[in-house]
Amino acid sequence: MTTITFTAEGKLERDKVIVDLNGTEIRVGLLGSDNPTPEEFCLASAISCLILTMYYIAREKGVAINSIEGYIEGKMDTKGFQGFKEVPPGLLEVNYELIVDSKDTRISEILKEAEERCPMRDTLTRSVKVNINWKIKS
Repeated sequence: MTTITFTAEGKLERDKVIVDLNGTEIRVGLLGSDNPTPEEFCLASAISCLILTMYYIAREKGVAINSIEGYIEGKMDTKGFQGFKEVPPGLLEVNYELIVDSKDTRISEILKEAEERCPMRDTLTRSVKVNINWKIKS
């Protein structure tokens, strides 16, 4: 098995988090702020990953794709974030809609394989081990 590690660093700055992703700085904010929320970045990661996975597999198999466009939405009940125990705090449902322009007869196979091989789709649908290590400064 070949394992690679991805990293990100974040720091609270007033009411937003400044995140460094491989030298690129992004601002992440709360719902209602001028900055995209963590949930919106999750959706951006998910749709870009599926589109790039389709592109990669098509290229791998010699299937021509003229274009790929997509839309994604995630539904969340904010009561979970506000502490209501009976409601999960995260996304409850994620829906993709993709338009693929290709004349190749094998395109349906590529789309099915892309769903199976997409790392972010897998991450969203599979239970992932998460470890949090808090350090308190005083």
